[in-house]
Amino acid sequence: MAAMNAFDPADYSVVVKHRGKPPKPWRWEIYCAGRKSSLVTSTSFFSSIVMAHKAGKEALRLLLAGLNP
Repeated sequence: MAAMNAFDPADYSVVVKHRGKPPKPWRWEIYCAGRKSSLVTSTSFFSSIVMAHKAGKEALRLLLAGLNP
């Protein structure tokens, strides 16, 4: 039973998607394995995939820090 509640950071990932209009069409979304919808989505849009991914990785780091006791 305890294994079902085990926290595994590898279950979480950042995905960058084209969701807006140029010049800033990119946003990051954080997903957890087994879920169809994102847990968190950026409120800001980014001009490049690289910038969105970097910001998303930082958001994921903060999220995991808050989830891990």
